[in-house]
Amino acid sequence: MIKGVVRLINPYGENTVTNHKHTFKLVPATKRTLLGIAVASALHSPISFAQEAQSGPADANADVEVIEVRGIVSSLKQAMTNKKEALAVSDGIAAEDLGKFPDLNVAESLQRITGVSIDRSGGEGQQVTVRGFGPQFNTVLVNGRQIATDSDGRAFNFDVLAADQITGANIFKSGVASMQSGGIGSTINITTARPFDYDGLQLVGTVKGVYESLSEETSPQASFLASNTFADDKLGLLLAVSHQERDVQINRIQTAGWRPGLTLSNRNDGVIADNVYFPRNWDQIVDQQERTRTNASLVAQYAPSDEVTITLDGFVSKFEVDSQVTDLASWFEPDRVGSATINPDTNTATQFTQEIDLHQGSGNPASDFVSSTRNIREVTNNGFGLNIDWQINEALVAKFDVSHSTAENDIAGDARFNVIGIINNYEFDGSGETPTVLHDGFNDGELPDVSLNRLHYNELGNPRASEDEITEYKADFTYLSDSIVFRKADFGILYSEREKYSYQLFASQCGFCGYNEAAPVDTLNIRPFTANNYFDGLIDTWYTYDGDAYLDYLASEGFPVVPTLQPNHYTVNEDVTALYAQFEFGYDIGDMPLTMNVGARYEETDVEVAAVQAFVSDIVPTSDLTLFANQFGPEQDITGSTSYSNLLPSVNVKLELKDDMILRFSRYDSITRPTMSQMSPATTFGEPRRQNLQASGGNPGLEPFQAENWDLSFEWYYSDVSVFSFAVFNKEVENFIVTLSGEETYSLSARSADNGYRCTDAACATDVSLDPQNPDTDVVASTEELNGESEVYTVSRPQNGETATVNGFEVALTHIWDNGFGITANATVVNSDAEVSGDTSQAFALEGLGDSQNLIVFYERDAFQARVAFNNREAFLFALDNTSVGGATAEPVTTETYGQWDMSASYDINENLSVFVEGINVTDEELRQVGRFADQVYSIEDNGSRYSVGLRGTF
Repeated sequence: MIKGVVRLINPYGENTVTNHKHTFKLVPATKRTLLGIAVASALHSPISFAQEAQSGPADANADVEVIEVRGIVSSLKQAMTNKKEALAVSDGIAAEDLGKFPDLNVAESLQRITGVSIDRSGGEGQQVTVRGFGPQFNTVLVNGRQIATDSDGRAFNFDVLAADQITGANIFKSGVASMQSGGIGSTINITTARPFDYDGLQLVGTVKGVYESLSEETSPQASFLASNTFADDKLGLLLAVSHQERDVQINRIQTAGWRPGLTLSNRNDGVIADNVYFPRNWDQIVDQQERTRTNASLVAQYAPSDEVTITLDGFVSKFEVDSQVTDLASWFEPDRVGSATINPDTNTATQFTQEIDLHQGSGNPASDFVSSTRNIREVTNNGFGLNIDWQINEALVAKFDVSHSTAENDIAGDARFNVIGIINNYEFDGSGETPTVLHDGFNDGELPDVSLNRLHYNELGNPRASEDEITEYKADFTYLSDSIVFRKADFGILYSEREKYSYQLFASQCGFCGYNEAAPVDTLNIRPFTANNYFDGLIDTWYTYDGDAYLDYLASEGFPVVPTLQPNHYTVNEDVTALYAQFEFGYDIGDMPLTMNVGARYEETDVEVAAVQAFVSDIVPTSDLTLFANQFGPEQDITGSTSYSNLLPSVNVKLELKDDMILRFSRYDSITRPTMSQMSPATTFGEPRRQNLQASGGNPGLEPFQAENWDLSFEWYYSDVSVFSFAVFNKEVENFIVTLSGEETYSLSARSADNGYRCTDAACATDVSLDPQNPDTDVVASTEELNGESEVYTVSRPQNGETATVNGFEVALTHIWDNGFGITANATVVNSDAEVSGDTSQAFALEGLGDSQNLIVFYERDAFQARVAFNNREAFLFALDNTSVGGATAEPVTTETYGQWDMSASYDINENLSVFVEGINVTDEELRQVGRFADQVYSIEDNGSRYSVGLRGTF
């Protein structure tokens, strides 16, 4: 029996065989190793594996060289080997040891890779952008399988996965026919441990405490992995379990958007300024979250013979976020401005006041106190798979795979949003680095009298819930040729079924809207709240209360808030059938070995969409009479379908200029399908605000993005542990889908006078007051019945048609000195011919496109290792139209340059135990976003720093 193993790479970068201590032995291939070799696709090295296999089985007693590699250097060397041996353009990361991934989060490790940037949630890496293409453009696989996600679209949320169960991740930036489609940006494959990867019994356990700098809380985390083989290594079992908790505080200040072209005025002085950018609101937010993540996986492998290996695996992941948002909110209206300062260069209102008794219809300003749980998540992922590797004969290998996964975000009807407030004056000042709002009576922790609090608005539900289900069937074959030039042929078939259901349970209550009813202080437990470690110079103390008690009080007063299924739910069924074939060739050009593969993938996609829709039929005033509510007509069933096919050719060429220099070229086509939410035919109507009627919806007729791509790269492996690389790339993308806003008209049904009236600009001139707080104002109800007239909504919808060119270059260096120090540095520069300019309703730009840089400096010697990492993502367009991300205006939002420092260190007490410390965002950087101009601050978010101390054991 062979005592060592050969480390191999499969089409997705997965290690076919490995050893827990990262020991590998160079031996002739047996049938078992041939099996691993044969399932490799054209990403493999150009060695003629068929000829090597013919040399016969290894002598079980033969002497072999054993090379021990562990730690940071070993993980870098393994990733470097994977990159060098691959035929396509790729990069990757590998665990330093079993259960020891290099960062606390998989996405946080991926961001160290050239060309990769991440989006964060609560300070944790969540989604990945590659070469400027956002999360939906990157296909994420786990062990070569696509798994369901809880996001609204196709983007995979990495925060549901515990990093200590991951053995590696590879990012394939160029395509080959054998790889699943969908990733114009990249295909990312994450690998997890298998029992046949390791020798005999392996036990790994980690315990640690995580300290959060903002909440000043410490939470526990633990993981355990056990693997063993039995029956002369024919049977293997592996169990991995992890549990993580975090007490997170997120400090944020933000607006829902900057509204263009507004006239600032008041009832005393009339027009103050016109054609002004004016913020919709300004919120000071403290989001206190309890995050709990539990992952478990079980893998069984059985090898009844050297020719067959059967793998059965299953996993479950539970990720819960309990969120309590406490908010000091200010709602701005342009018709109650006492004074204002306008930046003449941008027409932005950088300073202004909101004052009582000045409004012309919008009502008086109020210092609002919001209690919300809108940011909750309750995500359950689970799945299983069966894989059979079969060495049919010396020339033919088959691999069959069946997998099924589900993801559910079960938050329907659970999230509440409550508002009480005090009628008050306040002043916005956005002229400095951090905008402020000064509320009358809020001084040095002192607050207005608690009895001034009044009841206002309530809702239950709002965030959409989702269910996602994916089933895949795959059969892959590899034919190994004995020809010197024609190396092998890969061919196969895939059939996948995906169903995504999205729905919303919602109810709102406005029986007390308008700040007319005194809030019961004791019943609601209204009390002062002070934000820990809040932004300097801002009010950090305001009122809070028990939001659940608020709902109970409403029910006792005859205003129960009972969420119901909304008439805007939809189901998208997507079936994909794919066939592929690719052929690998190799020959020498002088002394330079050349390897290439040529192939094509043909895919047919069938989509069926079903939705339930009720269109708005009326807009009626609430008890506040300055706020309105939608009324809907009968529910209607909407169905639709579409089909399309794509032929995706690919060519990959690898030329070894010297033993240590490689030149690569790839030319390939790729697609990214529309997201499920983009294909929904349902329209969601927003809360009707005077002069601000908004809605959003999808487009079931969308076609996929289609890209023609080429990559050219050069790599110089100038030592065993050092490499320099440079790559250029170009992508021509057609059918780009952008979310833009436009006007849509909806007919309102006729109604009688006793159903109430609405206030219109033309009718607000009679003597019937609509403002109970200010009975002398001129805001009144129209006595004109609607009688079937129409309303114009600003509706955001996705559409095809744009074309964009994206190109850029990447440069990377890894260098390790003999004294134990090492450095990894890389940079990516990305350009596009699509830019924001002028009217965004007609503009087009690529969201997420931006340059990035990484720098890692480390030291490893004997039992000690340390690492400092800097990740920088330069400014990029976050949203072309902020209504697509929950905003209130069809204006662009840009995320400013963000750089983060992380660090870690560990010490091996002995060969079994090690102690470690880790720090994330140790300089406490803040994430900033702005609107169209730099003086339009959209949000500032502070996630603080987090630190871990732990103990790890390996046996």
